[in-house]
Amino acid sequence: MGGCVLDFQGHIKKLFGPESLLAQKIEGYEPRPAQEQMATLVLQAVDAKRPLLVEAATGTGKTLAYLLPLLSLGKRVIVSTATKALQDQIVSKDLVLVRQVLARRFKMAVLKGRHNYLCQFRYQKFKTTAPRLSVRERQWLTRVDRWLENTRTGDRDELENMPERPNLWSECHADANYCPGRDCPDAKECFLAHARRRAMEADLVVVNHYLFFADLAVKDAGFGEILPKADVVVFDEAHRIPDIVTRFFGWEITNGQIQDLVQDSRDQMDTVGLVDAEFDAGIKGLEKALAELRGAFPEENSRGGLSPESMNDRPGRALVTVEAALHRLLDCMEPLLPQVSGLGICKRRTTELLETSGRIRVLQDPGRVHWFETRGRFLSLSASPLETGPTLRDLLYPAADCHIFTSATLATGAGDEGFSFFAKQLGLESGEMLAQRLPPPFDYANRTLLYIPQGLPEPSQGNFPRAATEEILHLLEFSGGRALVLFTSQRMLETVHEGVRDRLRFPLLVQGTQPNGVLLRRFTEDVESVLFGLASFWEGVDVPGESLSMVVIDRLPFASPGDPLVAARSRWLESQEINPFKQMYIPKAILSLKQGLGRLLRRRNDRGVLVVLDRRMVDKWYGRWFLEGLPPSPLTRDREAVRRFFL
Repeated sequence: MGGCVLDFQGHIKKLFGPESLLAQKIEGYEPRPAQEQMATLVLQAVDAKRPLLVEAATGTGKTLAYLLPLLSLGKRVIVSTATKALQDQIVSKDLVLVRQVLARRFKMAVLKGRHNYLCQFRYQKFKTTAPRLSVRERQWLTRVDRWLENTRTGDRDELENMPERPNLWSECHADANYCPGRDCPDAKECFLAHARRRAMEADLVVVNHYLFFADLAVKDAGFGEILPKADVVVFDEAHRIPDIVTRFFGWEITNGQIQDLVQDSRDQMDTVGLVDAEFDAGIKGLEKALAELRGAFPEENSRGGLSPESMNDRPGRALVTVEAALHRLLDCMEPLLPQVSGLGICKRRTTELLETSGRIRVLQDPGRVHWFETRGRFLSLSASPLETGPTLRDLLYPAADCHIFTSATLATGAGDEGFSFFAKQLGLESGEMLAQRLPPPFDYANRTLLYIPQGLPEPSQGNFPRAATEEILHLLEFSGGRALVLFTSQRMLETVHEGVRDRLRFPLLVQGTQPNGVLLRRFTEDVESVLFGLASFWEGVDVPGESLSMVVIDRLPFASPGDPLVAARSRWLESQEINPFKQMYIPKAILSLKQGLGRLLRRRNDRGVLVVLDRRMVDKWYGRWFLEGLPPSPLTRDREAVRRFFL
């Protein structure tokens, strides 16, 4: 084994060392020990054909650490990311450099989800049957016509400045619900089909997690695959995988899906100018049943479990009524199919909705949690797997020789044990994988401070919001604004906002008042501004420099025990005599906290203060687990130390 390691190290030195080709391509190049360590781990995992979990902070150079060694060996690779930003970075920046360094040709393809590609069949149909359009929308159609003369990809990202009407693209993008398949008159020019063919021929395919696991779910259902076979699959931003797997290997039916079916069925009849009394009655019956179903659930935004009691009460009866209406609509469609061929797709969708509804309504699978969610008029009914590990073990690992999982937040503590929570979600045992938490590339000891106030009440106490508001005001004066304040609840955000808005002398940006992208741009451009945010700002925020000099988190981000998924998984762990607080709540909260605090240092010259307004992180027995999971910032409980830091 020792000789093998030396060979690995020699190969890595050729790729990343001070005399490497990479050094020749980057002006002022400095080798990064953590990057070389990660690249060595990648080679070891490929050689051993074992899964690799590697936690690497921002600034490590993760992408090159896996791309260069894998492609230098001629491996066929799929790289899956959670965000479009990373996908774009890999394609437009990192791969350009990799090609220069390796000086060899290899085929690369980017494959996105269906909705990113224009469907020429739907587009031409939309142009002839579209409702009255605004001047701006007609101008957009003209631009699309010109674009279609030149585009090779049909990728939406090639188009900019979408019109104000948000559903315009949704009426002409590729969609399985509207796809005629081989019967499509535009099948030979299908952008999605061309993208898939390019992926099948590529040495490197870049996708996102949603597409990857949608493809895995399709394979599990016995349908044709979308992605090619690969030697190695790399999951970057891998911390998102458990939630995505939960979604794609569950069942879901929404009132929006049924409303779309109603509208599309009507459109098909209108297209051929056909009127049928039975069909119209079937449509109206379905609309009435759908309204009753929405009325059977809470009006306010909420999530809750579906129990045998609820399925025998109003919600269950309403769902049965919807299923009966769908069956009636199917009967109405059948005699019309020879005259209205487009109803064939609607018929297929109706059958699929009935199958999904039946699975959700019958609460017989002990491995799933059945639940609902309401948001305004929206209603979804779902059945989600309690565990993600068994699914991945059965479907993911046999598909490639090696799987690499990397992110800045995978480990909840030191050593191999720190990976146990995430590994279990991936269906992995400690003895069958390689795992490493790389040292952070930034000087946390000298460039950061972790502040946990001493005098604040616990978050559960009634006087916490007021005390937290006053603490935040003091801290923002010290930092001169320049802060991201993250909240675990909308109510707390609103309370603190109410308490500071007339007393704060810095520009205050609040999530929900403008689109997130606009808020981030303003926050970056206005150095003294303060941004209040919720869950979507806990990750993916990349604001280097002085604009972000302090990150404040209101409380430890424990999952809500009232959430139906969390509650069901908690009960399931208890049934196995496993403590859910230790084995689920704490690890999830540690990873969430690391994501939030990870917004602070994005570049080597950055410096700043991390603030957690939750005394439990020091006072409670489990507090040390949180501290062990964080980067090595000096800890203080003295507010004066924060003031001195910013002098």
